[in-house]
Amino acid sequence: MMRVLLLGPAHDGGSLPPYLDVLTTALRQQGATVTRLGSTQIPYDTTTGRFWPAPQLRAAAAELTRQIDPAAHDVIALHAGNLEYDQIVPALLPAGLGLPVVHHIHTLAPTLLHEHSPDPDLQAAVDDATRRAAGHVWFGTYARHHQPQQPAQPEQGRVEGAVQAGVVAWLPSTIPPGTQAHAGTALAAALDTDRPVVSLSGYAAPWKDPALLLDALAQTRTPVRAVLAGPGWDDPAQAGVDLTGYAVPRPVGRHAELVVVPGYLDPGARLALVTASTAAAFPYRPHPSFQGSGAIADYLAHHVPVVATDTANFTELIGPAGTTTPPEDPARFAAGIDHVLTDPRPAAAARQRAPRFTAAAHAARCLTAYRAARATAGDRPGHAPVDAAAAGASAPVVRRPAPGRRPRSRPCRSRRRTARGRAAVAHR
Repeated sequence: MMRVLLLGPAHDGGSLPPYLDVLTTALRQQGATVTRLGSTQIPYDTTTGRFWPAPQLRAAAAELTRQIDPAAHDVIALHAGNLEYDQIVPALLPAGLGLPVVHHIHTLAPTLLHEHSPDPDLQAAVDDATRRAAGHVWFGTYARHHQPQQPAQPEQGRVEGAVQAGVVAWLPSTIPPGTQAHAGTALAAALDTDRPVVSLSGYAAPWKDPALLLDALAQTRTPVRAVLAGPGWDDPAQAGVDLTGYAVPRPVGRHAELVVVPGYLDPGARLALVTASTAAAFPYRPHPSFQGSGAIADYLAHHVPVVATDTANFTELIGPAGTTTPPEDPARFAAGIDHVLTDPRPAAAARQRAPRFTAAAHAARCLTAYRAARATAGDRPGHAPVDAAAAGASAPVVRRPAPGRRPRSRPCRSRRRTARGRAAVAHR
């Protein structure tokens, strides 16, 4: 029996907690013992409008570290996106602890210590701990190939660019089995149409390109209603474009409509949106942190084909269950929308691929990584930990962001996007 310490955010902000809930259940169903430990809030003070400074982040991570009992677990499964201070914990673990860490790579370039609360030394320690981990779980081959690799260490038989240990495990749907679909008033109104629905659910983020969707809808040849649902889309500073006029359906071009439903969608609401959709639309742009989407699994797991830009792991995930187009090419994206709405083959392929996006399939792959890490833990070198004692006792208690809200991140600009971007959520 594998004893897993699942280290990751234990609060209701962002896209990671729903995934961790689903993963925990699936691991337990496959015989693992799972203990949860992690950050209790996003490290952002809404009173001052600032992220915690690096010493407070390190103190919070040190407090988590002190709660880890190496004798009680076989492996640490680490989950952290751009903003979670959980990412610091492996850098604080003493060498020779005997408890291997498997990093789930939710972001390729975490921004917390690089941009929001800069600390080059601590960032370097975090990066080193990630590279030296006993194992990794990548959510696609894109992340495996683009993750910074282990630096050259000839004395340990390592070479520059060596492939790190781990497995590829596509993210599962985070809509738990048995969920009952329910739509609130605004979402129900948005879905009340005789047109086929193309939808996108999730937070506004710097790698999402709603302006591309608008331009593409103006060029579609098939009647369609697009529904954009999730936190931040009603805030131009987070969305990157002004969508405030789309609280009710409005025409876009000759054949399309767009309606925006802002606010957090719980699993029942996401299920209502997904099952009412003929297709999903993922207009994304490349971004240094972005390694792939979790929201896309909600659609593919429920037999819904996808049109997306060829970004990160999208082409790998979608396969024949839709189409991918070049980023910032609205004409090709419009043609992709027409294709998935009128050709039955993508939907048939989505039905065939659905079992790949279940929590059970994902958990089985993760357990493979955990067992391999446990078996080889004694062969891997340790790392010099950051001085946890110097970090202090704990971080101060600050007010948490409201559910469904994320603090804003650095600006993200493009030819369409001049407003300040929002905080980088992990993979939605």
